[in-house]
Parts: sequence; structure tokens; C-alpha cells
Amino acid sequence: MSDLPDLSAQLRRHRNSGRTAVRCGNEAVSYRTLDAHADAWAAWLRERTRPGDRVATLCRSSIEQIALLYGCARAGRVLMPLSYRLRPQELAALIDDATPALLLHDEGHTDLAAGTLRRCVHQPVRLPLVLPRGAAAVSGDVDPGAAVLLIHTSGSSGRPRGVPLNHRMCVATGEALDGVAALVPEDVVVQLLPQYHVGGWTVLPLLALARGATLVVEPEFDADRALRQLAAATLTMAVPTMYRMMADSTAFGAVDLPSLRLAICGGAALPGQLARIWWERGVPLCQGYGLTEAGPNVLCVPPAGVEASAGWTGVPYPGVEVALAGVSAGPGTGELLVRGPGVFAGYWGGPPHQGWLHTGDLAERDARGWYRIVGRLDDGYVSGGENVAPAEVERALRAHPAVVDATVVGVPDERWGEVGVAFVVARSAVDGEGLRAWCRERLAGFKVPARVSVVESLPTTGLGKVRRDVLREMAREAI
Repeated sequence: MSDLPDLSAQLRRHRNSGRTAVRCGNEAVSYRTLDAHADAWAAWLRERTRPGDRVATLCRSSIEQIALLYGCARAGRVLMPLSYRLRPQELAALIDDATPALLLHDEGHTDLAAGTLRRCVHQPVRLPLVLPRGAAAVSGDVDPGAAVLLIHTSGSSGRPRGVPLNHRMCVATGEALDGVAALVPEDVVVQLLPQYHVGGWTVLPLLALARGATLVVEPEFDADRALRQLAAATLTMAVPTMYRMMADSTAFGAVDLPSLRLAICGGAALPGQLARIWWERGVPLCQGYGLTEAGPNVLCVPPAGVEASAGWTGVPYPGVEVALAGVSAGPGTGELLVRGPGVFAGYWGGPPHQGWLHTGDLAERDARGWYRIVGRLDDGYVSGGENVAPAEVERALRAHPAVVDATVVGVPDERWGEVGVAFVVARSAVDGEGLRAWCRERLAGFKVPARVSVVESLPTTGLGKVRRDVLREMAREAI
């Protein structure tokens, strides 16, 4: 474990390195400048807020929001980045729950910020996200156990929940990741995930700045621009939707990726076909698994094993403990449990968490000790007395040459109790009955979906995570 337990000290030790810390668009700052900006924000926050106050933001990914995070870290405040993809009423619910003292926004989200506050009971002070001028440098002790980030879960299956991340969690999850990534100051890390997502901070970006590397920030994801950035990158992380969009880009075959030694995929299952497209380009694209409550880094495929990894999420990161509920050792299937210094201490406003974190994800472990996620406990359904894991049915559907993506949900049925309904995105003409016949050749009868609907797209969150709650409602309405 690092001897620098707080984020503030990790940044400050590179102040005199002379290196570029962050690039974003046409803007770049050195470590000295970024550190000075963090000091300015810390002084400004101490004048206007109290220790422990939340500082909400509505903005694209930016250098200034990174400086603000480190300013919060030094002042004992908590950065609460909000998703600009949410509607005002959704944002208002998060603000009323966490009661931030400030709501800072960039120029592009002025109207969204104002519209949100019109729906709020709690009224934070609304200001532009602009570097404070004339603020004096600050000093003082930092509590490594104090929260520094408040990240909200995606709410893909229900209401978003706030997860406080403290300094120790952020450092610990970075150290775990570095057991695989092995970052050095010469590395160039491209951040493709938005900063309202936990991966926009604790999957590579904060680790890059802790190691003195250069971080390249994309304000918003654009496949062609991202590929150009990756041409000079050594590490990156994205979700399957982003990797798919880059692979589908006309620029994909033309861009050389000579230095990209690690590309992590998280947020959802990595289809084997998509992984092979990148492997053929010489890019070691490998599946990872995590959740906001664990910081998020939990499982990863070792870089040396990527070509045997399709469908698997690998082994625990160094320093992370995992187990399967009800399975003592060896191969088996059960709820994935996680324990370690990167695990949270409880949801915002909720009871303290201790011991093993119950992820709610159903995982399988093989004889190698590798894991793969086979579904959510609350996604499964019982058809005719038999348990069905949607992920298994989805894998069978995705194996069809015409299928791009598939999601299966369970809905009530008078005869069987519950049945599966599949929603499929296809690249060429295919019909539902043909896909059901495909499944019958590969799955037990009770696992075959009762209906298959071919759709243009699946409803997703801003990061491409499928909204199963929306699909369940669609399936019920079609009964």
C-alpha cells in the first residue's frame, strides 16, 4: 500500500516534475499548475463552505473539475459530480437527498442547472465552474478516512444511490489496479468515461496522476476523436458500447495503435466477438468487473491471458478478496461477495456497512479460479419451477450471426409463473421465431424465451448499461 494515504499528497509529490499532468482538447496543464489550481479551489471552498459539505457539479469532463476534486480533498469537502444526461426532476431528487452547499456548472449546462433548482426543495448556491482568482494557498491535515467523492450508482434497475468514497478507498482501489496496470510516469492514459461515473476517476485517471503520468481527458465521447487519442496512448478504459462504436468507425482500420498495452472493458459484459475484433488489431482488450460500492475495481483478466478470456472477468485484483456465497472452494456458482480496503462504508444516508459486500451479482468460478458474471440475483426468474439466469439465454442469442445484442427479462405468466421475453438488436433480417428455434437447439426448453422482439436499440443509461426496468415494463405492456 502507498505511504501517501490521501489524494492531495499523491498529486503534490509531482509538483516539480516538469511533466504535463492533464490534456483536454486544446488545453494542457503541468503538475505544478494543476497543484496550484487545487490550492486555489481549496482556499475558495474554505471561505464559502463547511467541512464535509458536498459540492455538486453539472459539467462535461474537464481539467477544472479535476482541480476542483483535489481542492475538495485538501479542504475536507466532497465532490458530487452529477450526470448531465439526467432530467431536471431526476437531478433534483439527488440534490434534495444529498443537500450540497454549492452547484457549480459549465457554460453548456447553465439551463439544466437552473431548471434543476426550480424543482428542488433544497437550494444550493449556483455558480459557474470557473477557477477562483486570488485565493491564497492552504495547508492543513487531511483525514484519509473522510469522503472526497460522492458518486451515484447508475440506477439501471431502480433508484440511484449515493456512494461516498474516501481517500483510503480511492488510493486502495488504485493500488489494486496498479498490480495489473503497472503505471509509470511515461504512460499516457486516455479517459473516455465521463466524470460523473466512478470509472471517470478511480479506474486509471487518479492512478495516472498518482504515478506522475499524463492523463488525456475526453470532454465527451466521440468514436473518431477517441481513436485518434488512442494512437498515442498506453492505457485506456471504456464500456462495451464505446469499444463497439470505435470498432464500427471508418477510422478504426486506418488508425495505428502501436503503444496501447492495456485496454480495460467494464460496465457490462464484453461480447467475445467484439473482443476478437480488437485482439486482431493487436490491442489487449480485456474484461474487468467492478461496482461503485467497491471503489470499483474487483476482478480483471490478466493481460497475459486475454485471448482465453472471452466471457470471463478473470481473477481478483491484488489486495481484493472475493468469495461465492454458499460455495466453500473450487468450481461453483453463487452470489459474488467482495471484501477489501476499497469497499465502501455504507450508502449516503444509510446504515454503516461492515464485512463482506453482497454485490447482488451471480457469478461462476471455474477450476482455474477465474470468475464470470452470469446474471443478477434480482434479474433471474422461475419458469415452471426452474430457475433461469438471463445472462445464459443472452449468450445463446448473441452467438447467432445476425444478433448484435440481446437482453432477456422475466415477466409474469399464468401457466408457468414467469417466462422470458427477449429483446434483440440485429445487424440483418431475422425473425423472433427463428431466434427461438436457435435457442431451442442450445438451451433447455424452460430457458427458451416465450417471445423474442427484434428492436432497433435497447434502452440504456448514459454509459450503455441496459435499463432492464424499462424492458420489463415494455414486456408487460405487450402481454
